[in-house]
Amino acid sequence: MTSYVDPKYMEQCIIKSALVDKTYAITITEKFKKDYFDNDVTGTIFWKIKEHINEFNTLPDQEIIVNSIKKDEEKESVNDFFDQINSIDFDHNKNYDWLFEKTNDYLKDRALKYAIMQSIDVIENKEDNLKIKNLVEEALCADLKVNLGLNYFDDLGPRLNRIFNATDLKIPTYFPMIDDIIEGGLPAYTLSVWAAVTHGGKSLLMANMLARQALKGNTGVLFTMEMSEDAFAQRFDSIYSYLDINKMYINSRLKKQLIQKLKEVKKQETRGDIYIKEFPTGKATVNDLRIYLRELTLRGIHPSVIYADYITIMAASNKNKNRQTYEDITEIVRELRALSLEFKAPVVSVCQINREGGFLNLQELDFNYIAGSIGIAQDSDFVGILGHDPDKLNYQSEIHYKIVKNRLGGRVGTVGKLFLDTRNLKLYDETEFDQWIQGAKISGDERKPAEKKGKENG
Repeated sequence: MTSYVDPKYMEQCIIKSALVDKTYAITITEKFKKDYFDNDVTGTIFWKIKEHINEFNTLPDQEIIVNSIKKDEEKESVNDFFDQINSIDFDHNKNYDWLFEKTNDYLKDRALKYAIMQSIDVIENKEDNLKIKNLVEEALCADLKVNLGLNYFDDLGPRLNRIFNATDLKIPTYFPMIDDIIEGGLPAYTLSVWAAVTHGGKSLLMANMLARQALKGNTGVLFTMEMSEDAFAQRFDSIYSYLDINKMYINSRLKKQLIQKLKEVKKQETRGDIYIKEFPTGKATVNDLRIYLRELTLRGIHPSVIYADYITIMAASNKNKNRQTYEDITEIVRELRALSLEFKAPVVSVCQINREGGFLNLQELDFNYIAGSIGIAQDSDFVGILGHDPDKLNYQSEIHYKIVKNRLGGRVGTVGKLFLDTRNLKLYDETEFDQWIQGAKISGDERKPAEKKGKENG
């Protein structure tokens, strides 16, 4: 617990030190506001110091501050304050660590109080409540301690040690080929995006990834903005049970099998959890997702991975329009990536291939055919496109993917394939071909060879 310091004494120490230590003065003038101080005189002097530094890049003498004030009453108050700080026995050099820590505590306390008072005005004036969010978030970020980032050479040992021992920071998709491409899994502080045409397998891929991750002990959150929570949960029912999604809820025999299989999955000791949260289409902002995630963390639930379905049916946080623009998409992408940083979990989302791209095969597709391509290309860490490559099509139920951006592992341009069971919606990658073949015995799905076009029948 922070030890108590008399606010009056703290303000005196702050101004006394700011008048003799330029580094300290610059540090506080960048973070404090005039209204943070309890004493109006302290706020006035602080502001005069800030103005003088900005204009002359030096510290002002006390006389300069006094003579910069027009009203005699204010001059007298400032002189009295200077008399007080000159009389206190405070050596800022000797007590600098204490001064810095207590100044930082004072900053945090006053910033939050200021935000609360400003929020009351917002409510009384019936202004946009988003201003309250911005005020409080700004206050919570108030801090004199600036993170200077990574010193490449000085931090060489600790950095390599983090890398060598940080396998738990990556969340595998548990699709072996995809994990190989992204060097083991999805790291925290990243945003990965998959693009496809409507009904092209975007949501299906996310469901399959999360289904596998949960079985390995990871807790995932899936935000759905197009399907209901129950509808998305049915996908997991089918994936875990291997049963035909169109029959397992109405056939008595399959219903019993479904219940039994899901009970077996639930009992697995290594199992994580899946949270599915529905938001109205076109209404949800990243801030809505943030509020939900904070509610989970308050209950001791810390997601390993976050899925958002999907970018182009979300709203920008500051959106006042009915139509989504490229600027909105860019903002949403950046906010989703920031969400990953805040909750230390990778974020995965999806978006649409535009109408023109819908007529092209996979090899022809690139960023130019992705809705909101500029924002997605610039700010995502990984982008994959789902589609079909006629030259690689061996079975009808194949979904091909192409990597068009990959900060996680390179190999841009790589094309791979997934095998789909159309009955239970389960996906398999190229290393799991035999499992895909065997899965048909449970689901009843067909494994039909693709018709090769442009070749004569032998």
